[in-house]
Amino acid sequence: MRRRKLIGWVWLAALFGPPMADAAVSVYLSPEDLSARTPLIVEARVLDSRSGLDPTDGALNTYVTLTVDHTLRGPEGLTELVLREPGGSWGELIHQVDAVPVYRPGERVLAYLEPAADGSLRTVGMFFGKFRLADDQASGPLRATRDLEGQGTILGRSDREETVTRNDLVSLAATIPSRSRLRAWSSRPPEWDRLAWSPEELSLSSVQVLSPFTAIDVAVKRIEPSQPGFAPLSAANPTRWAQTDSGTTVTMNVQPAGNPLGDDAASIFEIGRALAAWTDVSASRLALALGDTNHPYTSSYASPASNYSGINIVLFDDPYDDISDPTGCGGVLAIGGYWRSGSTGAPVNGVAFHPALQMYVIFNNNFECYLANPDNLAEVAAHELGHGLGFGHSGTSDAIMRSSAYGNRGPRLGDDDIDAAHCHYPHTLNLSSPNGGEQWTAGSVANVTWTVTTEAGGDHGSVNLEYSTDGGSTWMPLANGVSNDGSQAVTVPDDPGTDVRVRVLRPSRTAVPPPYPVDACSSDMSDSALTIAAAPAGTIGDGLRIEKNGSMIRLRWPVSCSATADDYAIYGGTLAGLRSGAWDAVPASCSAGTDLIEDIVPGNGSLYYLVAVRAGSAEGSLGSDTTGQPRPESALACAPREADSTCAP
Repeated sequence: MRRRKLIGWVWLAALFGPPMADAAVSVYLSPEDLSARTPLIVEARVLDSRSGLDPTDGALNTYVTLTVDHTLRGPEGLTELVLREPGGSWGELIHQVDAVPVYRPGERVLAYLEPAADGSLRTVGMFFGKFRLADDQASGPLRATRDLEGQGTILGRSDREETVTRNDLVSLAATIPSRSRLRAWSSRPPEWDRLAWSPEELSLSSVQVLSPFTAIDVAVKRIEPSQPGFAPLSAANPTRWAQTDSGTTVTMNVQPAGNPLGDDAASIFEIGRALAAWTDVSASRLALALGDTNHPYTSSYASPASNYSGINIVLFDDPYDDISDPTGCGGVLAIGGYWRSGSTGAPVNGVAFHPALQMYVIFNNNFECYLANPDNLAEVAAHELGHGLGFGHSGTSDAIMRSSAYGNRGPRLGDDDIDAAHCHYPHTLNLSSPNGGEQWTAGSVANVTWTVTTEAGGDHGSVNLEYSTDGGSTWMPLANGVSNDGSQAVTVPDDPGTDVRVRVLRPSRTAVPPPYPVDACSSDMSDSALTIAAAPAGTIGDGLRIEKNGSMIRLRWPVSCSATADDYAIYGGTLAGLRSGAWDAVPASCSAGTDLIEDIVPGNGSLYYLVAVRAGSAEGSLGSDTTGQPRPESALACAPREADSTCAP
């Protein structure tokens, strides 16, 4: 059983000619532009809206039946029209589109219509071309409202709806003639009489391109608007490429014909940049690569926006006329999405995902005003690939997955996109030790080990180590920002307990939205409790340990008895000077942090090292000389001394 998702990206640009590199703000089709573009305008009531499956080729669409009240532009005598819009549901087969207008039975609408290549009618400019007429208005000019929900900023507007008067739209239809000729069209799509609406009308064996499914009529659902933070393309049915968990690379084929750069090799290069942007997320196991870069897709298959082929593909120049053509430099830049299985796999980060089966990106035609810029092409490709990977629109301003384009950005991901890849395709961490049953002694040095999965991007990044004394309810740091190489020595905290857990985690960059884990989407903790025992008397604060670490030395020290310690300074001096009573120590590090460990490059000769606790602007004393006097403060001291302090490592 397979389901498909489709989503479009709306490019909103100034309508005063091709945008300059720094003027690519937003795009919007005004009522004036619609009137100049549209050959057929009607006032109507929505009689019906339902999904239909064409049994000859498995194409799934939504069919909207309009009862016409008035024809504002077009032939007289129209009574009923059927529109074909992308999207719909058929049992386990789902096709969802965010840029398509949603018609609800019983609505009064003012619709701007045009014929597709096969003569079937559709809405001009997709969501831009449908206005809802108020049914509950008591007085004043009749209101006409169109839904801009989730489509990004429209010429600086943040409105989710735009309202004008019905009289204004009627006046525009009368005074602004259409530049588009009403080509051959039909009041019903050509496939209308063979569409299947219920199980009785469909022989499942006759549908060759689909695996068996249970047929059921389901109305098109309204797409939820963008939300702050990343989200799956479908919150109800999240989808991902499960084969990435075993390190399998997902390949994307390209048919370069009709690309807006006019250069096949250059366009393929930009698609490769977009794939690499998702592959190079170090916290994620995603691995994407180019496949066949001269794939003859259109010679063998129907549109991937309506028919499943099992082949991942990028197409240019809207070869199947799936997207309403742009007006000037405004409209829908591209659509992208996926087909998925109706079953679910093992949960990932607590979410049950459907396995993805095919993804695709289709670029619109006549958009050289924007897409002829290589960075813009790569940016749009990265966004649409994100949909194919299972991600929806984000409300975060710097996200590549926000619903409007940036321009001159290239395929750079934002922190929100990186977290999305991390949580959908996590780089798995598995804590090996301590895993339960161990006993640690406060102040001693213990090793924490974990295993790491191979990462596609080659950058293992860093992890945090934490411990809990209440079985995992609350966590405190052991070591932050350590190399994700599978091993780290830590100083056991002076925090005795018998229900101790340790965990390794890959922190997220932003606030991760529900239902994903709050702390991190890659983590693992010890399976059962370990114990931290109190240190023997005199152990805490009694010395500094020095270990050899390759060409460096590693200093370790116990936690200071100062409750206000927030940093440590490290000093180094000659052993001969120390023995003679002279003070020649100079700072080796003025900010060693709070992790009680520091690697430094040793100098020549016999040296000693000293760690001084820092608390704000004050620094613990440097000890006393052989006569009992405080060590003198060097001109190179890191901070003012706390002369009477007796609390330092």
